[in-house]
Amino acid sequence: MCPPYYEMIRSRNPSFDLRYRLVQTALEQGIRATSRLFGCSRNTVRKWLRRYQEQGKPGLKERSRAPRRIPHKTPPELEQKVLQAHDAIPCFGPQRLKQEFGLPCSTGAIGRILRRHGRSRRRKKPRPPVRSLARQKMQWPPFGLLEIDVKDLKDLAGYRELIPFGLPRFQFTARMVPEGTLWLAFSAVNDSTYALLFADRLLAHLARCGVDLGQLVVQTDNGSEFGGAWNRRHGLPPFTKLVEQKYRCRQHRFNPPHRSTYNSDVEAVHGIMEPEFYELERFNGSVQAFLRQAYGYQLYFNLLRRNSAKGNLTPEQLRQARAPTVSPQIYFLPAVMLSSLEAQDLPLPRQVLAAQDVPGDVTKHPHPFQRRLRFSWSRFFEYSSNSR
Repeated sequence: MCPPYYEMIRSRNPSFDLRYRLVQTALEQGIRATSRLFGCSRNTVRKWLRRYQEQGKPGLKERSRAPRRIPHKTPPELEQKVLQAHDAIPCFGPQRLKQEFGLPCSTGAIGRILRRHGRSRRRKKPRPPVRSLARQKMQWPPFGLLEIDVKDLKDLAGYRELIPFGLPRFQFTARMVPEGTLWLAFSAVNDSTYALLFADRLLAHLARCGVDLGQLVVQTDNGSEFGGAWNRRHGLPPFTKLVEQKYRCRQHRFNPPHRSTYNSDVEAVHGIMEPEFYELERFNGSVQAFLRQAYGYQLYFNLLRRNSAKGNLTPEQLRQARAPTVSPQIYFLPAVMLSSLEAQDLPLPRQVLAAQDVPGDVTKHPHPFQRRLRFSWSRFFEYSSNSR
């Protein structure tokens, strides 16, 4: 007789309990009567009766429905290679793992391998923008828009504890929008003096590398370090004077009111660096080691990291295609500590605007190839080259 509904619900394994009752009924009343009582075919009754007679109760358990042979299954050696690549840089997804490590399998296979081994987590897909400007930005003049912003690193868990030991609190970030090129600098204090030092050092480097500053627009938010709170009755802010009068750039443009996405390109870098740099790197409290690590990530971002929104091209590839006259030395501007100088040695804003020399700790840096960089991204380069 078919078991009552409440008995099946209370059973730990309703399917196993039902099959066991079916087999016992078949032994007592026969196959034909059992098929009528349980509403199944006689072949089904014969199948479970045969398994019970051969293996006992274990034969009534559910068997795997997976095929016995899968010709196109990923080999164990390749699965191990995928796991090693993910463990090297856990923040990379299947697409970037395939690109950076040259894995010979599809992104879907990489995703299944990571999920099967518990190495991935489901993330909420971002809502697609109403109007994407990615294609329009590629039509802009090369090296025509420079976005500058400051990030407070005290918000990063795991890094904020190292700030009292000498690591910088503020990150000055500049990004060239059409090509996506990145430059970094750091400071313990966020004020207009360090913003002037950062912009003065960067714009002078761009001019040396062949960028036409007359066509360059420098865009910032309305922070006080960029002159957003400046009283215009006293003239232009010092940052605007530096950009428009000293370097003769086309314009210093502030973000319009209530347009939080105007600096989205440089803001996106901050979101990218959190998992790829601040969570991946291990800092020992040394400022010089920290600067070498930041410079190593800057080189990786500009020379090797592909941008899916720009046709999976690197900033260096975009420079070669859009502005071949610009020197490739444009990427080799090491990250520095703007606040590493003594307070009495810092130049006044009027000294920076008057083109006086900036103190040596900021401008006199060795050539990037004169010393060996030591950062964890170098291990990634070595692993990636071996994988390819």
